[in-house]
Amino acid sequence: MLELESELMRLNAPVHRRLKEIFGEKTEPAAVYGLLSEFLLVEGKGIRPALCLLSCEAVGGRTEDALEAATAIEMFHNFTLIHDDIEDGSQMRRGKPCMHIKYGVPLALNAGDGLFMMVWRETLAMQGQRKEEAQGLLLRAFTDVLEGQALELGWYNDNAWDITEKEYLRMVGGKTGALIAASCGVGALLGGADAKTCRAMSRFGTGIGMSFQIIDDVLNIVGDENKYKKEIGGDIREGKRTLITMWALKMLSGAARARLGMLLRKKSKSKKDVGEALALLNESGAPKKAMEYAVKMVDSSLSELECLPESRARRTLAKLAAYITRRER
Repeated sequence: MLELESELMRLNAPVHRRLKEIFGEKTEPAAVYGLLSEFLLVEGKGIRPALCLLSCEAVGGRTEDALEAATAIEMFHNFTLIHDDIEDGSQMRRGKPCMHIKYGVPLALNAGDGLFMMVWRETLAMQGQRKEEAQGLLLRAFTDVLEGQALELGWYNDNAWDITEKEYLRMVGGKTGALIAASCGVGALLGGADAKTCRAMSRFGTGIGMSFQIIDDVLNIVGDENKYKKEIGGDIREGKRTLITMWALKMLSGAARARLGMLLRKKSKSKKDVGEALALLNESGAPKKAMEYAVKMVDSSLSELECLPESRARRTLAKLAAYITRRER
């Protein structure tokens, strides 16, 4: 795993250099660009830009041809994190206090808006004969992310817990799957791939993207906070609907099911409430079932890589898919 994380750092080095260039050009007002520089300097996993660059290389393209797209994707992802943390009332991000916790909601909102503006500056800077097609794919993916987030926020607003598996997968397919699908599809497109290959790469991205979110849901229940870098049980406190909560409410019976339902529906939860809910979720066996579901989804997605010729890039894409099932953060 350490070897793959080192490979991610190598792949993303051009993206990080580009981000430093962007924020070196624009530093004032510090209440926008200072906050964004600080946020982006704490590097995340970088899976999305790496997938974009690898997909470009795997179809025979040059990674530099997908650099602007990869950078725009990474900035858009970080924009969503800033706003999602505000919407969810999250406390920690990458092992540090969330931007809105440290600087307040108004500055964090404005910084997120600023980053979204910079996403489009980078997207419009894309070059090549297929840039307009790539820009269109990114716009659709960004829209899907917005709509997926809206579904989840709507459930919270309505205090709806009778969510079906199909509805959850539709939500996560937009909120998380769409951007990872675009990372792979746009990378392949800019690398010169035909339409059939681009579609296969998008399907690969959708599958591993949805698995990524499901495993993140599992880690929020059973993970090690020192490794996970986010608050364990934060999803419970925030009222997230997941496969785990849906399945646990079906797998538990009697008093345990009623108690979990009551705890989940509480708008304001104490630390004791969260701890009790976590214990009931683990008792149900739902986290284990969700992990198995996600692993099967990743395994199924790997078949999409058969459209690619054998190469180091293709092998790394497969390793990244496997990494998603073994990660601890």
